Amino acid sequence: MEIRSRKIPTENGESREEHGGCLWLLWLGLFASLVSPSLSFVDTSCCPEGTVWERSANCSDGSRIQLDCPFGIFIIDPELSERDNFSIHHDDTTAWLHMHVDDLKIPADMFCVTKSKRISRNDIALTCFDEDLINDGSPMVWKNILVCIVSIISAIFLIATLAVYVILPELRELQDKAMMAAVTTLAVSYTVLSVQHLRPTMNGDYNICVTLGFILYFAFMSAFFWLNIVAFNVWRAVWFKNFRVREQSLFYSYCVWGWGGPACFLIAALTMHLIDGHHLKPGFGDASCWFGGARQTWAYFYGPVAILLTLNIIYLGLTSWRLWHQYRDYTGSKLRVLRFKCLLYIKLVLVMGITWIFEVISFAVDTNMDEFWIPTDLLNGLQGFVIFLLLVATRKRVRKLLAKKRPCGIGFPKSWAAYEDEECEAVLPEELELSQQG
Repeated sequence: MEIRSRKIPTENGESREEHGGCLWLLWLGLFASLVSPSLSFVDTSCCPEGTVWERSANCSDGSRIQLDCPFGIFIIDPELSERDNFSIHHDDTTAWLHMHVDDLKIPADMFCVTKSKRISRNDIALTCFDEDLINDGSPMVWKNILVCIVSIISAIFLIATLAVYVILPELRELQDKAMMAAVTTLAVSYTVLSVQHLRPTMNGDYNICVTLGFILYFAFMSAFFWLNIVAFNVWRAVWFKNFRVREQSLFYSYCVWGWGGPACFLIAALTMHLIDGHHLKPGFGDASCWFGGARQTWAYFYGPVAILLTLNIIYLGLTSWRLWHQYRDYTGSKLRVLRFKCLLYIKLVLVMGITWIFEVISFAVDTNMDEFWIPTDLLNGLQGFVIFLLLVATRKRVRKLLAKKRPCGIGFPKSWAAYEDEECEAVLPEELELSQQG
């Protein structure tokens, strides 16, 4: 390359060559070479400029995020947890995400940064699940597999429990109807939960994911509302024996509470989900097919469930006190039946209550020891099997009826037919005095 110069006359008549333009070019080239690495930052944005991440793997303009995660993605949001505080660092040719608490570095091809009008006003990071962790069989992966298996088992046993209630017309008392509703909604819950675990990663259809999330929410809430009715009905039968109400009218009232209560929560959650803004949305479909974070889970699910479980404990506690303390000097079949039913539903409340209490504790405690909670999570997932044991397998009345009816031609042990019906209310004269007690 030839560098040209031009001569400029001076005051004494001599001339000099000007190289200023060339020097400027040289300096410009040197400066560009020095700053070019910093200008070649790796683009870590999830979405194009002027757009935000909206849902699943999509941006607000309809495009897909600039991140390919075959095993799914999860959200890192500092607003949800202090453990999620992060910073982005750039090098000459790459970038990485640094997790402050765990001192973890995530390479550029496994994360992107964006804003979301649905979750947080600040920057959040979307990060890929690590294939190596999945192939190595990490505790979290095995936990998800086990939870999926026990959810399927629970769904099968709950459906079997419901089938027994359907084929035995003797199980049509008001209490049994309420229990059937609770079992039905629990069966739907664990079926949907199984489908969610068996589905591909969250990069799939957003609408299917959100629909499954709301169905699961309504089903779980309905199960706890109907369990509350079961506890209330036992309390009512013991404390208000002389208050006569037509069973059909009472059942309609229970339906208003059992279905209307969850419906109100569902409508509220749907409304918050559909309205734009920075209010507390459920977050279905943002990172998974369930709630988007701790605050959402507490506000929409764990909070109401905790209130219902507390009411159940109060109802059954008062019932137990009257049956075993106030009536301790009385005997009779009706009192025996009431005590049997009270114990049965105390066990049910404990099964659903204690396991969910452990679930709430494991959710609330911010710890890396996820494997510590695996047994309680599995026990929670096996609720359907335990309920089958309580309502069918260990219940003499049900086994007696199955042996007599032989549904679908199935032969049950003949010894079952000789069982004493612990729930038969044959009123004896000595119970007349008891029936007059307030």
